[in-house]
Amino acid sequence: MECTPTSAEPDWSSAQPLEEEKSLQEHPFTCSVSEITPTLLARMPYTWQPSSPVPQKDLRHLKITHYDFKGAVKLGEIVVHQAVVEDLQSIFAELFAIKFPIESMRFVDEFEGSDLQSMQANNSSAFYARKVAGTDRWSNHSFGCAIDINPRINPYSKGTFFTPPEGEKYLDRTKLVPGMITEETPIYQIFKTYGWEWGGECFYERDGVIDRHHFQKIVPGLNRSTN
Repeated sequence: MECTPTSAEPDWSSAQPLEEEKSLQEHPFTCSVSEITPTLLARMPYTWQPSSPVPQKDLRHLKITHYDFKGAVKLGEIVVHQAVVEDLQSIFAELFAIKFPIESMRFVDEFEGSDLQSMQANNSSAFYARKVAGTDRWSNHSFGCAIDINPRINPYSKGTFFTPPEGEKYLDRTKLVPGMITEETPIYQIFKTYGWEWGGECFYERDGVIDRHHFQKIVPGLNRSTN
C-alpha cells in the first residue's frame, strides 16, 4: 500500500468495460479460471516481477461477475494463488447471491501500479508482488492470497492517518452504506466462514493498523498470518 496522500481524485468512469460485459445481464454468476499466459503477463508490468515469492505457474486468472453500485452486473478480473481459487469461487458466488456491490475489479496495472489511485477509484484487486511498507517482508498480496474490496469506502487507517483521502467520510463505521465491511455485514461473515482473516481486526493488536478493505488467507507452507 502506498501511503502518500493526494487531494486529487482521478476520474476512472471512462474506463472501457471488458468485452464480455455486453451480455452479462442475461446470465447468472460465473467465475472462470485460467493459467497466466504470456499475453496476460504482459498486462501486469507493475504487479508482477520475476522476484515474486510465488512462481507464475502457481497463479490463476479469475474472471468474476459481480454487481456494481447501480445494480448492474459487471465482469471483473483478479489474479490469485491457485490454492485460494476454490474459496474465492464460493465467496464471490455468495456475494453475488446477496447482490453485494463492488465498484470495479481491475488489475492495479491499469492505474500505473499505483495502489493509491486504485483505492481512490474504489477498485478491488488482489495479486501485487510488493513488500509491506517500511519492511523487507513480502505482502500477502505478493503470494496471491489477499484481496482488497471497495477500498475507498473501507479505508486503511493507523492512528490519525488514513488512506485514501477520499475515505475520510467513511471512517465513521456507525453509518453503514452499501459495499461497506464491518463485523456485522454479510461479507465479513462470508469470508470468515472460509477461514480468511480480515484486516479490520487482524493487524490492530500488533501494529495499530485497521485495514478495512483487506482480506487474506493463510496457506500453510506458503505465507504467514499477521495476527
